[in-house]
Amino acid sequence: MRYPDAVTILRPRGSDEYDNPGASWAAPAEISAVGFLMGDMCLMPPRTDVRAGDRLRIADRVYDVIGDPEVIRSPVRDVLILVKVDRRRP
Repeated sequence: MRYPDAVTILRPRGSDEYDNPGASWAAPAEISAVGFLMGDMCLMPPRTDVRAGDRLRIADRVYDVIGDPEVIRSPVRDVLILVKVDRRRP
């Protein structure tokens, strides 16, 4: 499958004001990836390190990852990752 969209996975790191680890969005970790954005979902290659609670930046827009990403499989192998997203409003 061809993945035409450059994706940056944003993951919180550091502690927030209540000392909760991994909860600060002040300087999120950035992980480069690829994907294919279709409406409210993004298809990504298998083994992409995307998790519930991450955000995706695609074409200067930021999307929240909704729930756990799902692995779509064929009978012989993992084919892709399905990530449900919701566009963040400024």
